[in-house]
Amino acid sequence: MNRPNTSCLWLGRAVSRLSSAGAVLSSAAFVCMVGLIVLEVILRSFFGKSTLIASEYSGYLLAAMIYLGLGFSFREGAHIRITFLQNRLSPLTYHWLEILCHLAAGIICILSTKFLFDTVLTSYERGLQAYTVAETPLYVPQAAILFGLFVFTLQVLARIGELFTSFPPKKHSD
Repeated sequence: MNRPNTSCLWLGRAVSRLSSAGAVLSSAAFVCMVGLIVLEVILRSFFGKSTLIASEYSGYLLAAMIYLGLGFSFREGAHIRITFLQNRLSPLTYHWLEILCHLAAGIICILSTKFLFDTVLTSYERGLQAYTVAETPLYVPQAAILFGLFVFTLQVLARIGELFTSFPPKKHSD
């Protein structure tokens, strides 16, 4: 009998909530980015003025939007998947291939998150700022990207847990 581990279920739900929070933050970043661009267009077109930060901050918001939405997109299966092997392999072989691919992705995510954490910490400790009019402390936009990458990493690890606890694999549905 294949009984799911309750700690895996609890962890999966917690990661799912974090992914949903990331999606909400991603949506908020999108709305702010659009608002900032619209404001810049209106100021330039009708008043001959500029916010002086629209280009810089819309770039930060775009990066935040992308990374904050990664975990949610992964959870919902919205990432591009190449499934040409799915119907050519047995369900068990495909399941093990999927585990292997997710393990590789998990390792890459962990290493990337560690590297980005070190980058954010260095930016904070050294007081690094953007070379722009706003002189934005770089750790702020970097921290948003770090949070999104961290949530994505947790979502990949949760998926690995799901894959290991879902034996025997069911027949292909795609």
